Amino acid sequence: MIINQNQLRKVIPIASGKGGVGKSILSANLGIMLAAYGRRTVLIDLDLGGSNLHTYLGLKNRQSGIGNYVSDKSLDFNSLLSDTPYTNLKFVAGDVLVSGTANLMHSQRKGLISRIEKIDADFVILDLGSGTGLNVIDFFLIANAGIIVSTPQTPAILNAYNFLKNAVFRQLQRSLNSPKKVVNYLKDVVKDKKPGATPTISQILDKIEGISAKAGAEARAQVDGLLPHLVLNMGESPEDLEIGYSLRDLVGRNLGVSIGCLGFVYQDKAVAAALKGLKPVVVDREDSLVSREIDRIAQKILQSPQYPVMPLDLQEYEDSFGLATIEARNDFTEVDGMEDARQRAGVSPEDFLAIIAAQKKKIEELQGTVRMLTMGQGPR
Repeated sequence: MIINQNQLRKVIPIASGKGGVGKSILSANLGIMLAAYGRRTVLIDLDLGGSNLHTYLGLKNRQSGIGNYVSDKSLDFNSLLSDTPYTNLKFVAGDVLVSGTANLMHSQRKGLISRIEKIDADFVILDLGSGTGLNVIDFFLIANAGIIVSTPQTPAILNAYNFLKNAVFRQLQRSLNSPKKVVNYLKDVVKDKKPGATPTISQILDKIEGISAKAGAEARAQVDGLLPHLVLNMGESPEDLEIGYSLRDLVGRNLGVSIGCLGFVYQDKAVAAALKGLKPVVVDREDSLVSREIDRIAQKILQSPQYPVMPLDLQEYEDSFGLATIEARNDFTEVDGMEDARQRAGVSPEDFLAIIAAQKKKIEELQGTVRMLTMGQGPR
């Protein structure tokens, strides 16, 4: 597993516990934004069996892709990297209608991961499939800095939690190959299908530590090394972020993982309008709220040399979720249908204006800092 904060090149897998949450839209537009800041960026469609990332880039499905690579051993992986209309951005297509890629064999996944790790770029963005299949989990674990996309609805959040639980357990399985008693214990956990029988990751770590102090230390190091981030998409009001805090607490308590928040993205009609024209929203509607929110996510990544570790000003807010809350409150003034959303959230006009007035200055200062930090970062 690539520890991103130790690398100049950042590999960022983007996944979701369920479909329909905007994962591919975020992947495509985030890749375009990183490239627009002069960073050599590669977007790879790894939603095998359902590849459509090219659509969100406004491209035709004509290039050789991952499906061709795994079915033709003579094909050079670098030949898959195709140019796009966007400067600094290259694209690797997915299955390209080649059958059999939805369920890769372990050796195929391993070989593909090895090639992805060697790509010469500043950022490699992986658009993964939804769910918890081995394809998705193993590609997510290429790096420790995966992004989980979810909407602020309970089923989607629970699916995001389940995805992370499976990812953590898979990482333990892959990294612990001794002593035999630990290996057998992890196999037994998988085999026990009784309702409620599956222990939490915290309980599993305690059990491993009880079997072997050395294996326990390695297991905890593997879990501590995972630093995923949440993007909460299609929100309607700042209060929607409360469910993100719940996910943060649940993940920390049961999985022992520190999850951050890269941003909160409001539901925006600009997305549907851009998709109708087969164009990326950050290109078609660059002044829209959603485009500026994705731009802000890109800037957070760019301003974090040790990403996924972000240089946060903890005197101003508690953590990355606190920063996202401030941003969401400020953005709420621009949400289409804001009054309806305010009423649904149960916020009085007076309280709403007070919130905005209290946060406006902080946001303007933050945005000024962002502009200063990103000035002069041209192509390399």
